[in-house]
Amino acid sequence: MPKKVIHSSLIAMVCAATSIALTGCSATSSSSLSSLVSKTTTSSTLTQTEIATGLKEALNIGIRTGIKTLSAKNGYYNDLATRIGLPSEALVITKNVSKLPGGEALVTKVVKNINAAASDAATQAVPIFTTALTEMTIADAKTILKSKGTAATDYFKTKTKTPLKKLFGGYIDKSVKKKLIGDVSPQSCWNTMTSQWNEVATSSVGRIAGFTTVKTDLTDYLTDKAVDGIYYKVGEQETKIRTDVSARTTALLKKVFAHQS
Repeated sequence: MPKKVIHSSLIAMVCAATSIALTGCSATSSSSLSSLVSKTTTSSTLTQTEIATGLKEALNIGIRTGIKTLSAKNGYYNDLATRIGLPSEALVITKNVSKLPGGEALVTKVVKNINAAASDAATQAVPIFTTALTEMTIADAKTILKSKGTAATDYFKTKTKTPLKKLFGGYIDKSVKKKLIGDVSPQSCWNTMTSQWNEVATSSVGRIAGFTTVKTDLTDYLTDKAVDGIYYKVGEQETKIRTDVSARTTALLKKVFAHQS
């Protein structure tokens, strides 16, 4: 048989076979393509469980990282954003005490003791947050994920502020009542200063001058500052996970936070 005829026959056979294969597999190919698209779509969407689990995983990391920083030695004191200072009304005390020999060191010691007390309290704060995490619903998680800023931290404020204040208050109260020189403690100094000021403020001269009394409770004030420091650090970690891809250390975190907006 001539080579041209053989070549033409082979081409015809290949074309015929190809046509049959394509015709016979057309439905299967279409089905496979649909299945592939379906799987791809499913893998890119989030289930309710993934949303809740991923968000809680992220928040747990943020909580533990933030609290670990504050609970370290001088954790509060070394960070200017969280360092707890005395109320502004105490300026008259610190200003005058600092003029005395060793006075400035005493003021620093008072502030350091208060911050150390806050760091001690922070070591006990994690369970309070984890309890709030277990109570978070899927609806809560979805809302937080789609929200901006520090929505999760704001959620924690509504759930943990009361128990945190109780926890920190005990440590702070003990610290401010600690006697530093003789019978003098930060609390006794504060009481003396505010009572004397209030006498002046409520006098006729004070009323004419428009002075107002100071009703700040030292322990409450310092406790609020300590708790604010906790939320600041947790919020800092939340922001990092929301905005920094490298902070999403697991596959689930990457998937969940890719859908946050």
